[in-house]
Amino acid sequence: MCKAAGYLTCVVVMLGVCGVSWGQLKATNPDPPDGTLDAVIPLMQWTAGTTAMLHDVYFGTDPDLGPDDLVQSRSPLTMYYHVMGLTPGTTYYWRVDEIEKDGVTIHTGDVWTFTVQAMTAYYPTPADGSNVVALAPDLTWMPGQGAQKHHIYFSENQAAVADGAAEADRGMVNDPNYAPGELLPVSTYYWRVDEVGPGGTELAGQVWRFTTILPVDDFESYTDDIDAGEAIFQTWIDGVENGTGSYVGYEVAANGTFSETTVVHGGSQAMPMEYANAAAPYYSEAERAWTTPQNWSVNGADTLTLYVQGPAGDIAVPSVAVPPVLDGEAEDLWQAASVQYVTIPINGAVDGPEDCSGSFRVLYDADYLYAWVEVVDETLIQDSDPAQGWLDDRIEIFIDAKNDKTTTTNDDDFQYCFRWNFGEVEIPVEWYHSPESLAGVEYAVVTTESGYLFEIALPWLAIRGESPQAGYAFGIDVVINDDDDGGDRDTQLATYVEGTDNPHTPNLWGTALLADPTADGAEPLYVALADTSNRTGVVVHPDPEVVKAMSWVEWVIPLSEFADAGVNVAAVRTMYIGVGDRANPTPGGEGMIYVDDIYLTRPAPE
Repeated sequence: MCKAAGYLTCVVVMLGVCGVSWGQLKATNPDPPDGTLDAVIPLMQWTAGTTAMLHDVYFGTDPDLGPDDLVQSRSPLTMYYHVMGLTPGTTYYWRVDEIEKDGVTIHTGDVWTFTVQAMTAYYPTPADGSNVVALAPDLTWMPGQGAQKHHIYFSENQAAVADGAAEADRGMVNDPNYAPGELLPVSTYYWRVDEVGPGGTELAGQVWRFTTILPVDDFESYTDDIDAGEAIFQTWIDGVENGTGSYVGYEVAANGTFSETTVVHGGSQAMPMEYANAAAPYYSEAERAWTTPQNWSVNGADTLTLYVQGPAGDIAVPSVAVPPVLDGEAEDLWQAASVQYVTIPINGAVDGPEDCSGSFRVLYDADYLYAWVEVVDETLIQDSDPAQGWLDDRIEIFIDAKNDKTTTTNDDDFQYCFRWNFGEVEIPVEWYHSPESLAGVEYAVVTTESGYLFEIALPWLAIRGESPQAGYAFGIDVVINDDDDGGDRDTQLATYVEGTDNPHTPNLWGTALLADPTADGAEPLYVALADTSNRTGVVVHPDPEVVKAMSWVEWVIPLSEFADAGVNVAAVRTMYIGVGDRANPTPGGEGMIYVDDIYLTRPAPE
């Protein structure tokens, strides 16, 4: 962790990584913008690094740009014109290295890319050869140069599309999109777009192909209507009925709906499943049974795909066996916590990192949530009445105890405010929590050469009324207020809140997850299939840590793995998704996983 004296350097470097322009040494703001798909004018420009005097420009068709791709050496101009012209439909890569006035110090730039607009239709969606296409897709593409209309050919017959036969002719469209309607599952379709230019001339496009999926469950059809049998746990049976440690869905009163609506892979809903393997039977399972056996080998389907993740979050909060000493001195234990940067202006503006910037780290144990907050501020002001502490230099820690991500604050939301050089914790007069919420709060504040820092302990009993458990999620944001000249506040920076001037917005706060203090707290994730003859096959995810994943993980399972276990994949009766070891159950942990977008597919043909 950066000590106070060296902190400014670390902030400048990290803010550059995060895309903040103050003190940016590398070239930025490429034009055409990075990833442009329809570039026409071959003029490349950029914003020079703050210390750059000269520029080396690299340009080519391979992202691995080397010495042979240097097209402009030590140029004083921040632009480059490719005089030989560019080839339509070709993707180019370029990089600008910034050279300081000593002629020796070079800041290697990022590699940017753009594609020159082609003459024919190009860049199709779905991508050519995709085998994960929904049954009612919207086909889109980038139009060719000068295209006024688009002539569509679409069919399961590749030759008919290639030949422009009448059976594949779907007519003209004005916009670059086409909806073919409901398609057959696990089927391959071919399509082509001919661009119609001035005078009705047509320029034939290439033939593209894609293969559709066979949906198993996308979790979009479930409602909160238990009487109609439409609740998610009425289809995916959990431990309430099957006796395992699983619990599918939420209490409507607590979450607003049974299904998950925030952590989703596709659509608007996913399946949340809690697992609790500390008690018998020591594994947790959600199961879905079909009255009519499912043929999962239809049309050559050979692969089962589903998306899973553990609790979603922005920060994993490590636990500590020995609490930090609240003295403003950075102990080694703080190195285990990741650094979160407070850089988003939500009120006012900043003149650079030395004017106002900061970062924080968090740790926890059974009694406290610990925060280390460092602020860079070249002018420290404390001249307002304590009741208006937000007008002066201070930090604010926002906590959403239940992580319910509401749009307005409620009784599980807290705001802890610490004024630089004030001597006590404060809570704003407009905040509704009683002074009891401050019980047990401890902290230390230290003024540094570049600003100030706080080391803070917030008691769990005040935040959530009990000791925390591994996997517990809560909302968090850290805000810095800056007063440069007395009177009103000049700047307010946030960590996650963006797009508003109001930090009291829990749905915009980040999500923190309490990490498991044990070395190996993961539980295996598995999928099992049972056929109509009650033959069952189990496939375990190869990553034993997958239930801790903080983002979606695609799990692709060849159906042959179930068939090798004796399962008839043409007569599937029940699917199980579980956490633990159902064959050799032993006491384990607890947590939450999310599941979404289960489907079958096969490779698209060459």
